[in-house]
Amino acid sequence: MKSAMRTFWSAGAVLVIATVSTNVAAYILQAVLARWLSDDDFGALKWGYDWISYVLTPVLALQLAMTRYAAVFHAQEDADAVAALAWRATRRLAWYAGAFVVFVAAAHSWLVMGFRLEQKPALLWVAAGLVVIQLAGPVTGSLLQGLQRFKWLAAVYLVQGWGRVVFGLALAAAGFGAVGVMSGLLLAMVAGTALSLWALRCFWHHRKADHSVLDTRPVYNYFWPALVVSFSMATIGVVDMSYVRHYFEPEISGQYSKAKIVAQVFVFLVQPLSTVLFPRAAGDTTLGAGETRRLLWHALGVTGAIGLVAGVTCTLWPWLPVRLLTGPGNTLAETIVAPFVWALVPLGLAVLPMQFFLARAEFRRLLPPMGLLVVAYPAGLWLALKCWPYPMAPEIRLMAVLGVTAAAGLAALGTSVWSLWHVER
Repeated sequence: MKSAMRTFWSAGAVLVIATVSTNVAAYILQAVLARWLSDDDFGALKWGYDWISYVLTPVLALQLAMTRYAAVFHAQEDADAVAALAWRATRRLAWYAGAFVVFVAAAHSWLVMGFRLEQKPALLWVAAGLVVIQLAGPVTGSLLQGLQRFKWLAAVYLVQGWGRVVFGLALAAAGFGAVGVMSGLLLAMVAGTALSLWALRCFWHHRKADHSVLDTRPVYNYFWPALVVSFSMATIGVVDMSYVRHYFEPEISGQYSKAKIVAQVFVFLVQPLSTVLFPRAAGDTTLGAGETRRLLWHALGVTGAIGLVAGVTCTLWPWLPVRLLTGPGNTLAETIVAPFVWALVPLGLAVLPMQFFLARAEFRRLLPPMGLLVVAYPAGLWLALKCWPYPMAPEIRLMAVLGVTAAAGLAALGTSVWSLWHVER
């Protein structure tokens, strides 16, 4: 027990260090850009990040499926099955990439108008390029995580995190604005993908093998329910930015983006623990084994403490993180940053038990409420922004958005904790 706990936290520490370093790089970049770019450009940039994340949700679900089965095959010491899984998924993702490019080309005018990108239409194509390059992630990232090669995974995080600073700032300084920053991220993703391929070079010789012998039906039977859960979590995490971009003036969406970047620090800190927990839970052959659950409860305790500290700090000194990031003169961001942090704490906590259930392919209790959230959260945002009959100040309308986000996060957390309690009985 102690050895497993020590191994879990040591692996988590490697990823925590890499993630903290990556986030420091990201926030250095954001701090510079918040001073260089207009609120309109800054809001468009944040919209681009969130839009890419949401479009890639099916790919994230596939990555979860591949990580789970890579961990299972690794526990069985079946390297051929891991390689076959990777190569067959690569072919399917190539079809997804082609379909996505056709969609963007067909809907280009509508997307530009709907998200107010008339002044920067090239941003949409750079975002599309980022989607295409990140289709390599389900293969390379899932193998590194499933095989528990966390040091290589940490190295990829660092290359991508600091690469976006170097390339993004260089292109922004050259006068390319938000489009240049997104292009810098694209270059960083290419570098990270190249490093991942090098880390997995031992699988290259499998590319000409007969991969049809692997039965991938269990993988895709897992994919569809995992997609529902992934869409639910992604919907709560990113859809709000598109609503704010559509219903508010560009300057207000920029202020909202600055507050959201501060609030998301807490959610980013949860990622390393969930990354380490997932393959351990997937590779555990005893369903509902107590060891993995104890690791989960420890991680939840640490995460809750971090969330409490973050919430109290932003409540007492809301100006401090905003001014460190964006400088003075962002009054609206300072007004909403503390409610933003508290609204995201339930979602950040829910990530860990959700990863536990995804790893163990236990969907029966999760699917109905999480499927409902996919519909209920966007509907709640629409009601809060479109159907309220009385005029409100922008900050009050933004508080309504955060209230809907907090309610959705609490619903996801309550569902996951209730399901976890059921497993333990």
